[in-house]
Amino acid sequence: MGSFFRVLFALSAVLLLNQNTSEAQEALGKVFEMDEIVVTAAPGERKIEETTSAVGVITEEEIDSSNSDYVMDVIGSMPGVYIRRDAIYGRQDITIRGLGSNVRRLQVLVDGRPEKMSLFGCTVTQTLPLSNVERIEVVRGPESVLYGTDAMGGVINIITKKVSEPGFESGATFSYGGFVSMHSLVRHGGNTGAFDYYLTYDRKQSDGHRDNSAYDADFASFRGGYDFNNHWRTEFAGQYLTDRGENPGPENAPYRNNETQEYTRYSWDADLTGIWDKSELLFTLYDNSGEHQFDMPSIDDYWHSNDRTLGLNARYSHEVYQHVDTKDVLTTGYEFQNQWAEPGSDWVKWARSNMPARYMEFGEYDRNNHDLYVFNELTQGRLINTLGLRGHWDDHSKTIEVLPHIGVHAALTDRTSARAKIGKGFRQPRFSELHLFPAHDEDLDPEVVWSYEAAVTHIVASWLSVTINPFYMDVKNLIQTVSNPTPPPLQINRNSGNYGIAGVETSIEAFLVKNLSVSLNYTYSSIEDGPSDNPNVNRQGEPEHVIDTVVQYSAYKWSVSMQGQYISGLYDSDLLAGGAIGKVDDFGVVGIKGSYKVHRFADIFLGVDNLLDVDYEQIPGYPMPGARLYGGITLTTTSQ
Repeated sequence: MGSFFRVLFALSAVLLLNQNTSEAQEALGKVFEMDEIVVTAAPGERKIEETTSAVGVITEEEIDSSNSDYVMDVIGSMPGVYIRRDAIYGRQDITIRGLGSNVRRLQVLVDGRPEKMSLFGCTVTQTLPLSNVERIEVVRGPESVLYGTDAMGGVINIITKKVSEPGFESGATFSYGGFVSMHSLVRHGGNTGAFDYYLTYDRKQSDGHRDNSAYDADFASFRGGYDFNNHWRTEFAGQYLTDRGENPGPENAPYRNNETQEYTRYSWDADLTGIWDKSELLFTLYDNSGEHQFDMPSIDDYWHSNDRTLGLNARYSHEVYQHVDTKDVLTTGYEFQNQWAEPGSDWVKWARSNMPARYMEFGEYDRNNHDLYVFNELTQGRLINTLGLRGHWDDHSKTIEVLPHIGVHAALTDRTSARAKIGKGFRQPRFSELHLFPAHDEDLDPEVVWSYEAAVTHIVASWLSVTINPFYMDVKNLIQTVSNPTPPPLQINRNSGNYGIAGVETSIEAFLVKNLSVSLNYTYSSIEDGPSDNPNVNRQGEPEHVIDTVVQYSAYKWSVSMQGQYISGLYDSDLLAGGAIGKVDDFGVVGIKGSYKVHRFADIFLGVDNLLDVDYEQIPGYPMPGARLYGGITLTTTSQ
């Protein structure tokens, strides 16, 4: 940890010595503008200062300056967020405030469309590269009142690129790095006035940092929109990904039989939006489908499946009252979702021959969800109140889940604001938990969390801001695989985990001098132990202490970004190989990236991941890469 901070402070000192006090004064007043527009923490567009939830935004400029390839990478420095990796490219798992489970307990959206596979309820995170991303909004804490099932720990909304002004723009990025890792990206968009579009193609490949860990993936996306007039707009978007990754297995028992994990995912959505002076109407139709093939003979594990989620969302917002400094906006909505999945016939044949098939429910799985919700925002001067209620019903449980929300935000002074929120989140059991594998249980209840939080933000000076956000979450009906008291089978899924998560998120944002910004986030999480036979089960993949820092500096044609992270108190396991959950050694890593504009259309960049060449693991048995140098060029053209 000491060397981690020595590098950070040394870099900051060098940059400070090259600036003067007058330059620092020029930066004052530009740091803490709170008029950033968000669309995730409320039914429509709102300023961050008008939300009652804990929300953070990653801008396009921050994405470009980071040394990240995926959405999950770039949000990993936010408070309350932890990203779990085991390779250079490929899948990353995420937790927010101690809840994640392969993203099952988080809602992931692309332009408001849920990005989930229906069979397991997880998000295939490598379907979320940064190639078509304009901004990312992250809500920490339950937001099921607006987004339904899975939004227990938080919501990640990925907003894709579009060209807003008439003209055209094109770009390409090519990079090469250690372990024969290559990344190629081309994109093009245009706007003709009424019609706009954006297309991207992204390819990644690597030999991997271990034997039998090669990876390659192709991703393509399209977004188009048409303005009928000043009130009505329609949009259509779609994306496609195919990837193949080798799994090398844990280091102490490596896999040697060409283990592969292959994904094919495709999704689309179509929107119709109407906007008037006091009202907004939105209709969205979406589809998310995929095919998965895992072949892992070393551990005698195979999986082939298909899945689809088809949905419809209708939402209407209306300003019911406005006078002087008082405004009331009421939103109502309905969401329908059909979830379908089936194991592949070849896997079913294998399972009948190699697994205790008499304890499994093979076949197609199908479920319909119906959600009604209402959300009210009342603004009275410096006080903002939110009150919401959602009702969920599905044709499997045939019960109604009621999800309330209440929040308040107050501008106490010109420099100090406070907010508080109480909300309920839930996750319905997925097909894999209800029907598949010997431990399945068709009587599972939804997982539930009640969240209580408060936060204070204070602008200490025009160049320094501090936010403190304590929270407590009461998690109930957690679905866990436990020993069966009346075997067979030996294990069974049960709603067995009720526990509490207490924590505090602290953020410091500063502009030390002109063009030099520093953010420092510290998250502390205290998670109650699980049952005596598995006391660390609730803590898997969630550190007790996380320190993140991002330093960004730009001047003339140069831009430098450094990211650092220190992790302590982490417990994790390679559950695929049946490993026990154990303590992971504390670690600190630093990455740095610099770019130089060689032409108005071209930037060259050079970076190092794991700058200090730290030997560390996030998943026991899966060592992370050492120092890795990479470099490349970005080309951009615009015509307006």
